[in-house]
Amino acid sequence: MEQDKELIQVYVKSIYTSQNNNNYRVIELGETNGNRVMKVVLGMFEADFIAAALNNKIFKRPMPYSVMNDIFKLYKIDLREIIIFGAKEHVIFSKIVLIQDSNKQEITTRISDALALAIETGAPIYVEKYIVEQFFQNLVANPNELLVNKIPTQDMSLAELNEELRIAVEDEAYEEAAKIRDEINRRLKAGETDKTTDTMDDCPF
Repeated sequence: MEQDKELIQVYVKSIYTSQNNNNYRVIELGETNGNRVMKVVLGMFEADFIAAALNNKIFKRPMPYSVMNDIFKLYKIDLREIIIFGAKEHVIFSKIVLIQDSNKQEITTRISDALALAIETGAPIYVEKYIVEQFFQNLVANPNELLVNKIPTQDMSLAELNEELRIAVEDEAYEEAAKIRDEINRRLKAGETDKTTDTMDDCPF
């Protein structure tokens, strides 16, 4: 575990369907050495994989996270840990810490992908201490308090940005959609290209 940050180890306590949208799941992360709980919204595919893996379900075909684990083993890569960090406006980020020989790499990922890899590989899950403390205080006041599973906008590809824009428009989250649209426009002006740009035509502003 990293020594330069205050981290709290957590585990997947429970997973259940979101009351607001059947296509999403809520995952509860409980403190390993405490009683506090964080609730995070995940996509259906990743959350269902985590639930199945926790129950030792055997899949008929290899799943993406199982394939990634096989690749790690093949190239002697150790997924040392995952770290949840940087909560801002109910959005949290995560990274996976990989070790190969003496080389260490940290890769920013969606928390759903990081958690699925952690469950598949048995890697420990950590959360920055201030996130646990801040979120738990909010949860006491609002039991329905949820954190959103995303990666930082600047780390998203244009395809991912367009998908986020589509979801924001569908949810009528127009302020969020405007921010994403502006980021897409900035990249397009800078010369970045992507084939997935149809969503821009559907944006209502």
